[in-house]
Amino acid sequence: MATALDLTPLSQIESNQDHILAIKRNDLLPLLNDPHLLNHYADHLVQAQSVLLNGVDPKLNQQLSEVITQIIQQLSVSKKYLGGRRFNALQKWLGIDIEYDAGQVKYIKDLDRLINEANHLSQKLQIEIQKSQSRLQQALGLREQMAAYIFAANEFLNEYPQFSKQQVLDHFVERLSKKINTLQTLQSSNDIAMKQMQLSQHLSFSLLDRFKEAQQVLIPAWQYHLKQSHESHSAATLEELDKSREKLIQNLKKSLQK
Repeated sequence: MATALDLTPLSQIESNQDHILAIKRNDLLPLLNDPHLLNHYADHLVQAQSVLLNGVDPKLNQQLSEVITQIIQQLSVSKKYLGGRRFNALQKWLGIDIEYDAGQVKYIKDLDRLINEANHLSQKLQIEIQKSQSRLQQALGLREQMAAYIFAANEFLNEYPQFSKQQVLDHFVERLSKKINTLQTLQSSNDIAMKQMQLSQHLSFSLLDRFKEAQQVLIPAWQYHLKQSHESHSAATLEELDKSREKLIQNLKKSLQK
């Protein structure tokens, strides 16, 4: 089980004093001459986070689960197509053996297509997990910057109490206080989104992890036994094929359990 995302409260995040001073000088002082700029204070951080807070697309999990289900269904009827059936002279004269062989080829082709699709989706899901993890790390970095902007704004208010004696600036102090509260509220919302991102990553990774044994070991093993059964229609090879099929089916069913 993945460790839940532990977010340090904004007020407890240590900020570099040089960075705080730069924010006051470059972002807060200009607001005194143009209070309308206050609406855009830390806006770049808000916008930057908003485009990053996307988790792994749940449709990919659903698509992979659906394909795994289809593989299970195909494997469950494999004896109908891969049973090593023998035909008498009349059946061969009627072309039943040719029809059976054609059905077998189509069955294997359809199953291979599903396996390839599952492999493709699992690779795609792995890439999406990595992208989501990268976005989350970037968002966490922006969160630290937001903490610095909020800290700088609070210090800015405390360091200039004389503003409250001037009507215009008193209004500015009130607006800046509201802006700080707004930023804190927005960040709280973003924090929830970050935790949801991590959860979506965990759900996707868990599905991939459960599918890995089938993908890397059991499917190749079943394909090997299938090839052996084509080369030798002995009872022993067919029995091995059945065993590997059952083991694969059970493993795939287990991979769908959350």
